[in-house]
Amino acid sequence: MQIKFKNLIHHPILDSSKYSNHQNYKIGETLTYNFNIPIKNSQAFVFGCFATSIDGKLCYPDKQSGFNIAKDNLLATQEERYADWWTLSLARSISDAVIIGSNSLMIENGEYSATIDINELKDFRGQLNKSKQLLHVIICRDANKVDWSSQHIVKERNIPIVIFTLNKPHILPNIIQSTNSFNKNLQKQLIILDNLDITKIIDILYSNGIKTILNESPYYHHELLKAQLLDELWINTSGVHIGGNVASLGHINSSFTSASHPHFSVLTLDCLGYNFLYARYKITYDVK
Repeated sequence: MQIKFKNLIHHPILDSSKYSNHQNYKIGETLTYNFNIPIKNSQAFVFGCFATSIDGKLCYPDKQSGFNIAKDNLLATQEERYADWWTLSLARSISDAVIIGSNSLMIENGEYSATIDINELKDFRGQLNKSKQLLHVIICRDANKVDWSSQHIVKERNIPIVIFTLNKPHILPNIIQSTNSFNKNLQKQLIILDNLDITKIIDILYSNGIKTILNESPYYHHELLKAQLLDELWINTSGVHIGGNVASLGHINSSFTSASHPHFSVLTLDCLGYNFLYARYKITYDVK
């Protein structure tokens, strides 16, 4: 499907020397502008991508998968729903790894994998010299809480995964176990840590050549913000209201205060029709 966004906001910082311009005809035709990625020389570029309701919810109470936020917007056009998937796929296409939590794995009923099935984005990934498959970084406090035998990314031989956890699971087939050591040449590995310090995990990944990291975990979105590691957030806002005590970004984490919190500036804001907005934010910390 061919889509073409209508650009509403484009921050001039994107055209500065702080960003690298990646000219790609098909990407530019879809976005209607050149796609730029921030230049970071000494640490990873870490960002998140989520679809939310108008009130910031990540799912419906009767349908826990995050993919239903777009799918069950009954007013959204087919193009708007596809644009949600296209944006997530663009985020995956520029990334070396994707972070996912154990709760999200279980909510997706074992079917989760950070796939890219859009040809122009597969080509763009090749243009960026990325490997065919993203590294799947699973952060799991209790490794025995997950039925690993039912997880697609564990069963699929060609999907690289690393599990960071605090304990050794009773059953985890075809996984090589180590401590504090990541080997990027291994397809499946388990790393047992004393604590799941997100800064330490990002450092381990970066020191092994993982330079661009996409976060798809609502819990670790908040933890990355607390550690001041999250550089950008991409939010696709679906024009539905859910309300109630339903999952939202960081809803089980401790809150930031009025005196100390991250600030978000719009880098780009796009739309197709009237039922979705697609926003990209730059995050700033320690604003005085």
